[in-house]
Amino acid sequence: MIRTISVQEAAAARSLRSAAFLDVRNADEFADGHVDGALFMPLHIVPLRASELSRSETYLVICQSGGRSAQAAAYLASAGYDVRSVEGGMSAWRAAGLPVTTGRVDVGV
Repeated sequence: MIRTISVQEAAAARSLRSAAFLDVRNADEFADGHVDGALFMPLHIVPLRASELSRSETYLVICQSGGRSAQAAAYLASAGYDVRSVEGGMSAWRAAGLPVTTGRVDVGV
């Protein structure tokens, strides 16, 4: 079962710096608006670059509405990573009035 987290819980974890965000959307979606400091790793790249993630970190996986983040979270959890899929994705994040950063594509992990 995929562990999920609400955008409110994710925002609280962000302010406490108790987890890192992993954005699995496409580059244009990421540039259009993302959680500040989120790692950018499109869904199709996750299996190729998962080893770059720290196993001691908790990752909050986010996409646009929750589908891709659920897929990525399932893959990463099966590989032994501590992950949560953010319910509703960036659509819910924006709807909640939470801060969004635009224009930057950070390709590093």
